[in-house]
Amino acid sequence: REATEMMEQIVHWVREVPSGLGRPLLAGTPAAEPMAVPMMLLSLVAQLGAEDEALMHRYAELGDWCTQRILRHVQRDGQTVLENVSEDGQELPGCLGRHQNPGHTLEAGWFLLEHASRKGDPELRAHVIEKFLLLPFRSGWDPEHGGLFYFQDADGLCPTQLEWDMKLWWPHCEAMIAFLMGYRDSGDPALLRLFEQVAEYTFRQFRDPDHGEWFGYLNREGKVALTIKGGPFKGCFHVPRCLALCEEIAL
Repeated sequence: REATEMMEQIVHWVREVPSGLGRPLLAGTPAAEPMAVPMMLLSLVAQLGAEDEALMHRYAELGDWCTQRILRHVQRDGQTVLENVSEDGQELPGCLGRHQNPGHTLEAGWFLLEHASRKGDPELRAHVIEKFLLLPFRSGWDPEHGGLFYFQDADGLCPTQLEWDMKLWWPHCEAMIAFLMGYRDSGDPALLRLFEQVAEYTFRQFRDPDHGEWFGYLNREGKVALTIKGGPFKGCFHVPRCLALCEEIAL
């Protein structure tokens, strides 16, 4: 009961009164819809409905709504996925509009694959694999040093985030889940090869062979930039979820 009450409050914030989702916008800030909002709500739909058929049916329309909002982030005639769009689903001007986050797109990709599987929708699955798995990987994988860039600019300009070319643990976790799930659902061996490519880099570069766990922050060349293994942003979430889901998918 407590979970469903909280869910209704979140839905109210997302669809009616967005001020409850976080800090109020500063004056002059352009109205934007970050992909994080509908994709995380879609994840909640999946979690609540996983073991409760009644809740699955209750939130079916909400899952479809979230999916359509996420798909609006595919822009420029299907050639790029943007992290932020306008409230009516159009590209925003400036660096906010050009902002890309390959790891986030891949994470949204496997959320969408789960939704396509629940609905039995092969057309949605194929679209998601092309736009939310392959597209961000092609642009986001560093051809020189390997690994996924943290942030990118859709026009190839220098991103405004200072850490844009670092390699972080969590995008690689999400990429492994996405490609292994995509392979399971489609049977395309190319997706299995991409999973293996990401996994090889991830376990070679992030894992601490001497003391266990993973480092979270590498520089572009793949060298450890921060020796901390936990902090305000790297908690006990992405790594265990990735390992558990990949094992579950592979069985």
